[in-house]
This record gives sequence, C-alpha cells and structure tokens, in this order.
Amino acid sequence: MRWRNSLFIKIFLWFWIVVVISMTVASVSFQWLQDDFHRPLHVREQILLQRIAENVKPLTIKKRGLWSRLEPGWNIVKFEESQINDLPHDVAEFYEHAVAEQQSLWGQEDGYMMMGPLVHRDQIYIAVSRYHWRHSLDEGERWLIPFLVVVMVSFLCGLLAWHLTSPIRRLQQAAKKLSAGDFDISDLRSNLNRGDELGDLSVEFVEMADSLQRLLQSHRQLLRDVSHELRSPLTRLQIALGIARKKDVANTLQAEHDRIERASGQVANLVTQILDLAKLQQEGELTTEKLDLVRLFKMWLQDAELELAAKQLTVDWQLDTDEVFFPIDVVLMQRAFDNVLRNAIRFSPKGGVLTLSLHQTEHQLTFSISDQGSGVSEDQLEDIFSPFTQADQSRSHASSGYGGGYGIGLAMVQRILNMHHGEVRARNISGSGLCVEWSLPNRIKA
Repeated sequence: MRWRNSLFIKIFLWFWIVVVISMTVASVSFQWLQDDFHRPLHVREQILLQRIAENVKPLTIKKRGLWSRLEPGWNIVKFEESQINDLPHDVAEFYEHAVAEQQSLWGQEDGYMMMGPLVHRDQIYIAVSRYHWRHSLDEGERWLIPFLVVVMVSFLCGLLAWHLTSPIRRLQQAAKKLSAGDFDISDLRSNLNRGDELGDLSVEFVEMADSLQRLLQSHRQLLRDVSHELRSPLTRLQIALGIARKKDVANTLQAEHDRIERASGQVANLVTQILDLAKLQQEGELTTEKLDLVRLFKMWLQDAELELAAKQLTVDWQLDTDEVFFPIDVVLMQRAFDNVLRNAIRFSPKGGVLTLSLHQTEHQLTFSISDQGSGVSEDQLEDIFSPFTQADQSRSHASSGYGGGYGIGLAMVQRILNMHHGEVRARNISGSGLCVEWSLPNRIKA
C-alpha cells in the first residue's frame, strides 16, 4: 500500500482542505463585503444621477433604518449639509470621499453602490442602489454567508463520512452473512480496489472467508468419506451376526447377539444421520408445494403412536383454524417435524402432555412443540442446534430406551428451516419443559 493511499493521509488531507477552503471563502467574502472603491462619474452616469434625482421620491433620513426601506434598483437620498450626522455611516463616508476629491463619484461602500453627490439649491443628492442579487448581503441578513460556509463544510464532511462508512457497512453485512454460514460475499468485492487500510482489511476478510469455506468443505467431505467407509464393515458385521444367530441353534448367545445388533444399529443410524446432514448442508433448491399443514402434522404424528403409547403421553393441539395451507418441501419438513417430535417424546416424563401449536399471521407461520421434561440450561439453548451437541451428556444414545440422539437431529432441523428462509429457537417453559419453536415467512413461493 502506497503512502498516498493511506486512510490516515486521506482523512488528514480532507480535513485540512476543508478548513483551508472554509477560511478562504470566509476571508474572501468578508473582504468583498468590506472592500470600498471610488471613481469619478462618467458623463452618462451624471445624466443618470440627474434623472434619478428628478423622478425618484427621496428616502427619509433615519440612520441605519434607511437600508430597510431601499427598493430594488436606484434610490435617492436627499439631505442638507447640516444633516450629515443623521446619515447612515456608509452614505456619510461616501459623501466625505467625494468632498475630499471635489468631484462626484461612483463607488461601493460596504456592498452598496452609490453615485453622487449632486448639489441643487442647497440640497445634496446621492443615489444608492441595492441589486436583487445583493439582497442577502444586507446588514441584517449577512448571517447567510457563514450559514452557506457551514452547509458547504457539512456537505464535504458528510461526503468523507460516506466514503469511510460505506465499505465498513459492506464489511458488517459480509460478517453477518458469514456468521450465518453464507459465504457469498460478492458485495465486498468493490472494496478490494480502494488501496487504503479498508481495502487491505477487505482483502484479508475475503481471504479469511475463502479459507473458512475450504475448511468447512473439507470437514464435510471428511464426514461423508468416513461415513461411507463405515458402511462396508457395518454391512459385514450384520451379515456375520446373522450367520452367528443361525449357528446358535440353542440360543445360548442370544443376549450377546442382541447387544451386538443394538450397537451396530446405533452406529448405522449415526452414519445415516451424518450423511443426511452433509446433504442438507449443500446448497440446493427446494421442491415446494402448498399443502395443509394441519392434516400433514396430524398424519406424521400417527407415525409416532407406538412411542407415545409406550410413555402414555397425550397430545394437546392448539390451532387457530382447522386448515393452514403453506408452501413447504414436504420431504424435508417431515424430517424436521419428526426430529423435534421424537426429541420431545424422548425427554418427556411418563404420562406427560405434549403441546403442539400452529398459528399463522399475515407475515409468518409459527409452529411449536412443547414437552414437560426437565428443560435445558439457559446457556445451552443455542448450542443444541449445533451438530454433535447434547444438552445433557447423561442422556446419550446409550442411556435412552427410546433411541437417544447424537446431537444431529436439531442441527438438521435448523438447516431445513434455514432452507425455507425460516428460523428455529428453543426456550424453557415456566415450571418445567422445553419448547422448540420455528417460524416461516409468508414469502416462500410454491
């Protein structure tokens, strides 16, 4: 990075130039307003002065109040020698210059154009003009000049602020997208050619995002490869177990065979879940259609009747209406529903109640499943949606008689909801129990 592209140099020079311009404009404006000049009247100007004195009604002399009564164009001030002290300072000073030079003058006094004096029968005439474009420079309105300077400085400083904060805002948006797992940070590419510190930061941010994406892809590929490699020995193990059962005619080793079968089934289930999660984490389009969610959820609930009956659980439906049509990918949504439901069944006490609620508003659809279990500690409510994370390590797959999980199910739920542009969250219920709630926006197209 060259020194002239440094952000420090840009800020320093910008404020330095703004200050210099402001001081220059203020000084020039003040000098222009105060700069007086005089010259002798030309013949045509003397004729003009006589016509003005003859045709224009003279203004009443009243110190500085004279200026408030000036009309556009030329005005005439008529006075006698004894009234000099009653004249505004600008007119009196102009008259004194003319007397000192012993001739009629054309000139400027504090921004007012004057010509004269013309003496007729002991009356002295001086023409005073305030052009339309000079109106804002009256004695009572000269505040407009510093106001315009402030506006100019504010504009330049605002331009600098926009120049600095625009790439920072793009960096902020890219960081949010990256934290949500979205590696599409193409909007940040416009920062790369700045050549200053923000440009260098953007380059390093893009490189970091690329490295994270490669690392994540490698991690997912490793999980897929390991899972695939585990399927072959699992298949051979199950075949060998079947052969061992046939040879054990007297069933003397049935308990051991059953234990081996449960363990191999758990490993096979884990491999399947890992592969399913890896597929979901790959970008893909949804196949959505508008379906009645009430009918679908009740139908999917029937698939878990055996688990519900085994723990003597009852289901409490809370519905706003008997039909709720919504566009979803039915295959993925069934998997999300099944994961949340079976997780609630797993940790519900015997004879408990599961509460299923479905509500739809103008902007979104909200669905939740609540159990009466022990809940989750507050500091783990967000972590339970991360892969291979369990809220209670004692509730492992080996300790649950209802197919305990591996910390993958809720991660799959979150991914499915994200693919539907929705979100999932968990919260503890007052008293006891956990509520898993997801919301879907009404902008999904079927």
